[in-house]
Amino acid sequence: MPGHPQRKVIRADRTLRSVTVVAIAILSLLGVVAVAYTGSFTDRLQTLAAESPEQAATIAANAFKAITALMAVIPLAVGLYLTYVALQAWQAGEFPPPGTRVLRDTVVTVGPRSRTWATIGFIIALLLVTGGILIPVWGWRLANSLVEASRLPAGP
Repeated sequence: MPGHPQRKVIRADRTLRSVTVVAIAILSLLGVVAVAYTGSFTDRLQTLAAESPEQAATIAANAFKAITALMAVIPLAVGLYLTYVALQAWQAGEFPPPGTRVLRDTVVTVGPRSRTWATIGFIIALLLVTGGILIPVWGWRLANSLVEASRLPAGP
């Protein structure tokens, strides 16, 4: 249309789409393996708990600590990447910033609205990083309280 500026569009990156599909497939496979392994792990823990509740609680607590540490990696990584993208968008005055690879064709927002999106990105990144730090802290405290609760009181 005459009088309207041309809208800038970032075209979808086919390689990024392929990498995303492969990553989702790998994560799904890991999830299936984890679910399959959980049953035998809990069965072994239940058997061990009858013999040594404290040892079973320690093993369960260590497994829980490992899981919470792994769960923290994703929000930390996404939060740090989002911080980087938001900073680039803030500086460039475009969202998504120049050079960003996208999964589908994306219209670029420019001007003050791009800074609004960058600010929202910073806020979400802060929440993700905070969660990525607090998840393991909470998990470790909970696991340690489980071990403490499993200890039998000393006899008279």
